[in-house]
Amino acid sequence: MPQSLVVPTWAELLDLSGEVIELAPLKVQIRYRVDDPYAVGLEFEVGAGVWVCWLIGRDLLAAGLALEPLSETAVGDGDVVIRPARDVEWRVWLELRSPSGIGQYAFKRDTLAAVLAKTEALVPRGTESARIDWDRELTALGGEAT
Repeated sequence: MPQSLVVPTWAELLDLSGEVIELAPLKVQIRYRVDDPYAVGLEFEVGAGVWVCWLIGRDLLAAGLALEPLSETAVGDGDVVIRPARDVEWRVWLELRSPSGIGQYAFKRDTLAAVLAKTEALVPRGTESARIDWDRELTALGGEAT
């Protein structure tokens, strides 16, 4: 069974920098590893060969996709917020906040749902903690493994 998943896709960055608000296409790689089963990695190409990675909770992604399309509800608090688009059913917005600014990215709902299903095929919900090497994690935090 595979130990990781990499799905290349596209998102659209909401560009508010000019006089006209537009959606600019952006390459994204969605990553998932069975040894880090609670997180989904989103790598955004921000320049020629320059990538920025955000880790978001798999449960948060699932909760965002479970929201009713076209609704005004959102999930997430702080750095990551996921909400459905209010204009088209097929779009989901991810808002990412950092000290350097806010990025708003539009994804196709079906793409994210397919990736989520693939992660759940690798590690079913509720079995995540069995996949973590707790001794390694404790050692990484400076403790002693048992």
